[in-house]
Amino acid sequence: MATTQLRPMALGEILDASFALLRRHAGVFFGIAIVCQGLPTALGLFVQLAGGPQEHFGLYILSQVLSFVGYLLVTGASIRVVSQAYLGHEPSMGDALDFAFSKMGRSFSAGFASGILIGLACLLLLIPGIVVACGLAVAVQAAVLEPLPGGTDGVGRSWKLTSGFKWKAFGLYFVGTVLFLLFILGFGVIAGIAAAIFPPLMVPAVIGLGLISLFLYPFVSCVFTLFYYDLRVRKEAFDLELLSQHLGVAAARA
Repeated sequence: MATTQLRPMALGEILDASFALLRRHAGVFFGIAIVCQGLPTALGLFVQLAGGPQEHFGLYILSQVLSFVGYLLVTGASIRVVSQAYLGHEPSMGDALDFAFSKMGRSFSAGFASGILIGLACLLLLIPGIVVACGLAVAVQAAVLEPLPGGTDGVGRSWKLTSGFKWKAFGLYFVGTVLFLLFILGFGVIAGIAAAIFPPLMVPAVIGLGLISLFLYPFVSCVFTLFYYDLRVRKEAFDLELLSQHLGVAAARA
């Protein structure tokens, strides 16, 4: 049975379904995050503990580049996991990573084009940047899942799908950011107190925070993959048969 049915979902339902997917397939998601984000996270922690970006600027830039590439891979793999769950299959890390690497060209072109456009919009003012970011929220999902001519076509496709729903995209960004900040602040306070009581705990606390924060990447990808499906269900009567055709995988029988 599929994890959730393909149907229109409110903002809260998308977040709840994302948490449910993350809990149900925690091992798969964490494995994906380790493979795709483990190295840049380790580099970032090293830079943080060894004096900051000003002391290791080259490693800092490398960690940021690898983090961007890793995020695209996590997104592609998470799309596969969510889609397999919808179709009633048990997702696997190997299958998800194979899918992510096979779609890396499309993911990169859609993600890079979106980033450039959002950056240019932010140069004008913050609000135009936010509007563009919300309009391109599902560009990578569209590029990976649809038979578009190229990855950059996911940009226009996302803008069309999010028409009339940019406030919903903003709500997902906002709630996700608030939850992440609350988590970081809460863990940071606990780690700070522990380190103040026993200073040698500082390094393992920072490493622990880095490991736990790896779950952020697949969670965000789940949220916006579910948002993508929500938009297609609302606007195009998208169903499991069409999803099955996009993925080339038959839905599991009950």
